[in-house]
Amino acid sequence: MSKWLKKRDIILIISLLLVGVIALLIWHFIYSVDGKFVSVEQRGNLIGTYPLNVDKEIEIEHRGQVVNKIIIEDGYCYMENAECPDHLCIKQGKIEKIGQTIVCLPNRVVVTVISDSDTEYDSIAN
Repeated sequence: MSKWLKKRDIILIISLLLVGVIALLIWHFIYSVDGKFVSVEQRGNLIGTYPLNVDKEIEIEHRGQVVNKIIIEDGYCYMENAECPDHLCIKQGKIEKIGQTIVCLPNRVVVTVISDSDTEYDSIAN
């Protein structure tokens, strides 16, 4: 063996690689699951929780005008329109997996995909 790598060093490297691969696989299986609901918040207040399997348009208003338009369609959710200067929330695309979010910072709107076990609410707003 080389003078730099001893037998214990190789065992340590292989062990760390295995732990990393196992952690990645666990993370992938936990967070790659399709979500069941979308939670919509504006300025820290919950607007509603909507099922992903029901097509719906959600308009978020601020001071009497619509600032964001969220579409739930075919199991996906996306921001169709936003009254903000950069439109980064629209560019974030469609979300469907648990934990994925769309954020519109200027309008303080956060859309998050959650599972049915994540929701603490008694009912679902339609």
